[in-house]
Amino acid sequence: MPALQRRIRLTQLRLLVAISEYGSLARAAQDLHVTQPAATKTLRQLEEAVGEHLVSRGSGGSQLTPSGEMLCKRARHILAELLDAEQELGLWHSGGAGHVVIGALPVAAPMLIPQALKALAVHAPRVSVEVIEGAYDSMFRELVLGKIDMLVGRAWPGEETGVMTDVLYDSSFSLNVRVGHPLAKRKRLALKDAAAYPWILPPPSAHTRGAIEDMLRHAGVALPVHPVETTSYLVIRSMLMESNMIAALPSEVMDAEHKQGLIAKLAVRLDLRLPPIGIVRLSKRTPSPAVLAVIEQIKKVGERAPAMYAI
Repeated sequence: MPALQRRIRLTQLRLLVAISEYGSLARAAQDLHVTQPAATKTLRQLEEAVGEHLVSRGSGGSQLTPSGEMLCKRARHILAELLDAEQELGLWHSGGAGHVVIGALPVAAPMLIPQALKALAVHAPRVSVEVIEGAYDSMFRELVLGKIDMLVGRAWPGEETGVMTDVLYDSSFSLNVRVGHPLAKRKRLALKDAAAYPWILPPPSAHTRGAIEDMLRHAGVALPVHPVETTSYLVIRSMLMESNMIAALPSEVMDAEHKQGLIAKLAVRLDLRLPPIGIVRLSKRTPSPAVLAVIEQIKKVGERAPAMYAI
């Protein structure tokens, strides 16, 4: 058995991860329900086992050294795998099947994930699922920390290492307005016609914002007035239905509203260059049977998406 396996304990790894998250040995000790002297002793024992200085402490708090960061990254994976094993064993003994946490990006939350979970309830009724909505950056951090099992939404390849992406489908965009909008019934429209009205745009930090700005720039159209910046489905839906604002959205996001006659698509073709919709997972984290069951249903909905949403 390698030397580190004999000398390192899980309590030491948990402490290192907690210090990384809180930036404070005292707060890490509090989170782990141990005294600060006990936490100091545990950290010292870990550093002796590794033979490296892992944490530097100063007036600003505790910070991991490069060696500490390296070990902490591995520790997160180890603890996440153990949590998966603990949940699987516990659920197996209690007759359950597993628990899965999904990070849902805005494009996946209204239709893709609900459709998949509806099918999951039929095919794997004992799998429980928690869905957390958020932007790409925040959801990716949760994925790396092992707090979610997968990210579902628009995958931006090449930006991050240590992940794998299951591509589902290409998603097209359309300009959406309320059915009574002045432009709703016009058969011939140019992008500049739509730009004369206020738009709802994603915030500047969103990847799709940059793609929309590039599209407008290439078309020689100035960025429209945009009093609202959000990726919230509920906010966008409400603003569209109660104003003359316009929103560039993936076709599937407002699919139900289109079919109900509440929201209309403008007759404008959008030349947006965006990556496909996909499932993003950590490549070194072995998926549990419950995670695989969820992935299977998401993939099945993804296969039907182009026909379902006229993409």
